[in-house]
Amino acid sequence: MIYAIPSRNLQVANHFSRSPQVVIVDDLRHTQQLITLVETPSQCGKKKQWMEIIKAYNVEAVVVRSIGKKMLKRLFDNKLNVLISPPKMQISELDFASLEMVKSLEYGKEPKKQSACCGSKKPAPTQSTLLSKPKLNLSEIKRGEIKRISQ
Repeated sequence: MIYAIPSRNLQVANHFSRSPQVVIVDDLRHTQQLITLVETPSQCGKKKQWMEIIKAYNVEAVVVRSIGKKMLKRLFDNKLNVLISPPKMQISELDFASLEMVKSLEYGKEPKKQSACCGSKKPAPTQSTLLSKPKLNLSEIKRGEIKRISQ
């Protein structure tokens, strides 16, 4: 089977799409390949790189620690097995047969803030009432009148 593993210093990275590297492990051919992801201004770029790597290497399973719900859904939609790694695990020490399989989207984390990243639609912008210009009816203002506001 061919596995893709998010990596930081040859350990399983804590967060899937924020990892700086991907290790591709082919357990049939006994090969490993380290791929460094290109830094992008947004996380969307890394997520796209992940999906390109998964397709290019015919990955069948992904090993994760933490992953967002949207990315987990994309992996499930692509018929990938998703396995859970123990914390602070060296990739060379992973025993793929003993890893627990993710069976539901409930494992994925909700985003901390909503973004319009990765193809989702931006919410319609709303005009702040604080920044809008006040509507003045200048025809009602009489010259020379001052009204005192009591305190």
